[in-house]
Amino acid sequence: MSKKLSIIVILLLCGTLSVAIFNLLSPPKIAFVHVQEVYNEFAYKKELEAKYDAIKNSRKRNLDSLEIQINALATNIQNSEFNKKENIQQYQYLAADYKNKRHTFTADNETIYQQYTAQIWSQLNAYIEEFGERYNYDMIYGADGSGSVMHGADEYNKTDELNEFVNERYRGGIK
Repeated sequence: MSKKLSIIVILLLCGTLSVAIFNLLSPPKIAFVHVQEVYNEFAYKKELEAKYDAIKNSRKRNLDSLEIQINALATNIQNSEFNKKENIQQYQYLAADYKNKRHTFTADNETIYQQYTAQIWSQLNAYIEEFGERYNYDMIYGADGSGSVMHGADEYNKTDELNEFVNERYRGGIK
């Protein structure tokens, strides 16, 4: 019985040693992606960008409308003595309203932009992690011009595959 146990232990050790040696000798599976391209081609980014642009444009139209009213009052004040005091008060009110709205819109636009960017990166990073796990990559480098990847052989460039994966995943495919 002890001899059988010894053989089993030896076989298990040999198997474990073989796996360890194989892992040490086999190179890691690596890839790199062009980060900006993946970001720009991400469908979720495009959706939030369109939403952001709509908000920004709506606010711009609002400010443009106020500016037109302010300019019309300024012209009216210069060309007429009729209701001059009332027009000046209305002008001052509209000018203050314009200034406040412009400041608020600018700050809100920046906040929305930052929130959307954080949401996009959060989702994108989750998909990249999933991509790496699904295709057994040990490492995925991001080539973004900052020096992290200055060159990579085309065979390691998985940008197109990642673009396809993250957008399909975002649309609800690939589970």
